[in-house]
Amino acid sequence: VGVDASQKMLDIAANCTFQTGCGVESGITALAGQDRKDDDPPLYDRLLQMDLEDMTIANTFLPYESVASSNPKTSAGLDGFDLIVAADVFVYFGSLERVLQVFATLVASTPTKSWLVFSCERATPEEAPLGYRLLPTGRFAHTRDHVETMATQSGYELRKYEEIVPRREKGEPVKGHLFVFKHTGKEVTSKTTGSSQSEL
Repeated sequence: VGVDASQKMLDIAANCTFQTGCGVESGITALAGQDRKDDDPPLYDRLLQMDLEDMTIANTFLPYESVASSNPKTSAGLDGFDLIVAADVFVYFGSLERVLQVFATLVASTPTKSWLVFSCERATPEEAPLGYRLLPTGRFAHTRDHVETMATQSGYELRKYEEIVPRREKGEPVKGHLFVFKHTGKEVTSKTTGSSQSEL
């Protein structure tokens, strides 16, 4: 399932396939209506236009469940995601507290099998005392500590961390970092509100 607030990005995603991806790496431009080979299926089973913070099990899985129910292999496990990937997405969020809490509510019924992989633009604690800061590009950069703290509060455990260059800005490499988390099955907590959700 692919989710984006931009219809333009969803239109691009609709033409992504398993073999060619979205054509970016090979320099190929995916075209609407382009014939696909039988052995090169679409990358996404379903695309949804919505804000990430509005995602729930009900609005991502239940509408799809009736369509997929005829295929046991597809309908099995429609109770949640076992993998969430967000590349170049969190640059549009300041604090990551809310969006990570939402992601934690979307994990599968066996939450310890659920993984979360994402990238952020990187900031130091000196550059971003709040844990994040707005850059001149209009994007947010985050500190490693902010990301790990918010993820831990949402029941995730860090499994891999790497400093990366996610993209280039005017020819110059952008500082970024890659995170791989696995859900622990613990309840989602919030230091800001002092509230907690039932254990997943």
